[in-house]
Amino acid sequence: MHTKTSSLKSKLLKAAVPLALACVFTAAPAMAKEAAVVPAAAPQITAQQQNIANRIGVIQQELAGIRHQTLQSHPELVKELKAYETAFNNKVKEKGYNPEKLIKRAQEIQLEARKGDLSNAKRTDLIKEFTSIRTELAKQQKSILSDPAISKQDKQVQKDVITAMKKQDPKAEKLLTELDSLVKQFKS
Repeated sequence: MHTKTSSLKSKLLKAAVPLALACVFTAAPAMAKEAAVVPAAAPQITAQQQNIANRIGVIQQELAGIRHQTLQSHPELVKELKAYETAFNNKVKEKGYNPEKLIKRAQEIQLEARKGDLSNAKRTDLIKEFTSIRTELAKQQKSILSDPAISKQDKQVQKDVITAMKKQDPKAEKLLTELDSLVKQFKS
């Protein structure tokens, strides 16, 4: 099932993108060795934030597993998600957006950022480009969701999937609550 446009996944990605950005750009050991002063554009995370990021990753994996099980046991949800994805993708095409290209470039940036031999200037440039891509994707998503029909369908799909996930596995509700809390902690 390929539903990268679903709101639940979107919610998970919203949490993952800043965490991935922070982890990729601050965890590179070469950066610490290269310079005593880190450029202001490079995000800094504390050990506590790193622990939070790690926990968020674990929760996201657990929720993805619950979501997968839920979709396997609820074919009607799969149909609903496909209908939503079709409507969303039609709106993407109508507006002339190409999110796949931006997502592919963001993934390339993440791979490049993991290289230990990057200069601080190059790393800063990658951060800026990644941030720009993230901003553009958010702008495109907001534009698409400004369509009342798409927005209504988005909210309904999200509600239906989350409700089914909670019925599938009672710990889903606890995990979603913890995820929201951890994302707020990480951003503060």
